[in-house]
Amino acid sequence: MKTRILLCLAPLGACVQLDLEPGTFWDGYTVFFNGTIYTDPFEEPVGSLLVDPAGLVQGAGFELDPAARADLERVGFRLVDLRGGTAIPGLQDAHGHVSGLGAALEEVDLVGSTSYAEVIERIAARAAREPAGTWITGRGWDQTRWPENAFPDHGALSRAVPDHPVLVRRVDGHAALANARALELAALLGAEPVPEIEGGRVLVDESGRVTGVLIDTAMGLVARHVPEGGREQLRRRILLAQDALLAQGLVCVHDMGIDPEEAELYAQLDARGELKLRLISYLYGNGGIAPEVARRFPRAEDLDPASKLRILGAKLMMDGALGSRGAALLAPYADAPREVGLLRMSAEDFARRVDAVVAAGLQPATHAIGDRANRIVLDVYAERLAADPSFAALRPRVEHAQIVSAADWSRFDDLGIVASMQPTHATSDMRWAEARVGPDRVRGAYAWRRLTADPRRLAFGSDFPVEHPSPLAGLYAARTRTDEDGSPSGGWLPDQRLDAREAVAAFTQGAAWAAREETSRGKLVEGFACDMTVLSVDPIRCSPAELLSAEVLFTVVDGEVVYARGHHQ
Repeated sequence: MKTRILLCLAPLGACVQLDLEPGTFWDGYTVFFNGTIYTDPFEEPVGSLLVDPAGLVQGAGFELDPAARADLERVGFRLVDLRGGTAIPGLQDAHGHVSGLGAALEEVDLVGSTSYAEVIERIAARAAREPAGTWITGRGWDQTRWPENAFPDHGALSRAVPDHPVLVRRVDGHAALANARALELAALLGAEPVPEIEGGRVLVDESGRVTGVLIDTAMGLVARHVPEGGREQLRRRILLAQDALLAQGLVCVHDMGIDPEEAELYAQLDARGELKLRLISYLYGNGGIAPEVARRFPRAEDLDPASKLRILGAKLMMDGALGSRGAALLAPYADAPREVGLLRMSAEDFARRVDAVVAAGLQPATHAIGDRANRIVLDVYAERLAADPSFAALRPRVEHAQIVSAADWSRFDDLGIVASMQPTHATSDMRWAEARVGPDRVRGAYAWRRLTADPRRLAFGSDFPVEHPSPLAGLYAARTRTDEDGSPSGGWLPDQRLDAREAVAAFTQGAAWAAREETSRGKLVEGFACDMTVLSVDPIRCSPAELLSAEVLFTVVDGEVVYARGHHQ
């Protein structure tokens, strides 16, 4: 017997009768129901979503009553109960480091340590479980959270852990601390003179003795001695990170700065169906991108639509981080008048590397923290646009854009440059950012609204493992610009706050725009991929504070539930 049911199919609001007859036609179709579903954060929600076997949205409609659900199930539909949650287009992280997160999950966790003594205690506890001579690595210390608010000296660490070489990175990944055993292996202990290295610095004390702190490229002097873990370790870490990211409600990550080995492993995982998280990957380009390297990986347009992997661009690095005073500034640091930060390459070298990236058919995405680094990147991008207007089609990106001179604010929109920014950087750094750059320059710090008139063109992320990968924490920071306790009252530089709809758009539509996927992802409308994050709260209508205690109920990629709270995937 034929059954008829009313569903609203795209275009939204056009209601049609579906004739439901038993058979194979509806096999593989999915209806998500019993939730509040935002197909676009700027539109009113619907109650159900129809998805085809390819994972594409085919329609959205009203809430289904039990009889309608029974009819749909009887003729072959798969029904997914959203448990009363609120579904939004899948949250994306437009700047993260997947293998770095996997490493952080395995190494010594130093995040949240409130003193150097606590850092030493955590490292010593790990060393006590490992044979003498085993390298101890970790990440997450932050001297701005310690009473002394100063970079450490290796002495106390070396006395506590004398028999294991130690290399632990600062939270931003742009500085590291090594103990005496590691410094000895790197021929830095007692070195005279202390080696100079382009784009980095080996810190010394007043007597010229190496302190153990290495800034930016100087970290490589010790890091090159850490044994390689091999392909199996990398695979394990990628899959470990994938599980963690899906549990955070993320459907896609723009994975910044991978090497060809990682790209090849990603391709293998994708071919085997082991990639559930969508990856937009960027090769590390500071050493140059040779066309033959780029040709080893298929172009985005040549990939199978079912693929979760795209090798889209190349990441370049112009400077270091603000917290370790490696960000390149136009004028000296307010709290260190003899320092202006570090450039990783000259403007001329950067221009050559951009040309190599473009010649390889890749999108340039350049790390720039300080106002000098941002100025150089914008100048080179402007020169390339003037020489070849088709450069704009690549949508060149600036990663972080943390300190931007007022003279450069409008250039992002004027040149069509993607501002890829991280809201939780603002709330982590606001304790000391003004001390670094002073009250005038700080107006251009983490200034999302100053760089674009349309928040849907912002590409928001977290820069995990520098920050926690939670996009809910990012939404909270974007809306409040406060810490979790609500300080400072009203928010730090409150004119830069986004409203709820804008914040969600920056983590969905903005990220899709940055990856040139705005016609296929970032919304839940007809023909778009059903990438969806389902939350225990309505992120459009809830208070910002409710985001901090919210739960991810489901993560859906291409119509497949890849994470469900309370169920092992």
